[in-house]
Amino acid sequence: DLVYQNHPCCYLPNMAPDHPYIQMYNQRQIVICVGQGAWEDQLKESTAILKDILDYKGIHATVDFWGLDVCHDWPWWYKQVEYYIPRFL
Repeated sequence: DLVYQNHPCCYLPNMAPDHPYIQMYNQRQIVICVGQGAWEDQLKESTAILKDILDYKGIHATVDFWGLDVCHDWPWWYKQVEYYIPRFL
C-alpha cells in the first residue's frame, strides 16, 4: 500500500477522471526530465510510461528526454536545474 500510494505509475492509472487531484496537478507546473545516456535505461522506460499515463489522464506536464550523452549524475543535474528553473519562476 505504501509503495502504491507513492508511485504515480501505480496509482494514477486507477485515479478517476474527475478526481480533484487532476485539477490540482494542472494548476501546477510539473517537469520530469531524464537523460538517455549511462545509467538511464530504467529511468527512460519508467519516464515514458509515466508520460503516457499523464497524457491519458489529461495531466499537463513537461516531460523531456535529454540526449544520449546525458547520464544520471551531478554535472547533468546542475545543467538541468539551470535550464528549467528560469522557465518556471
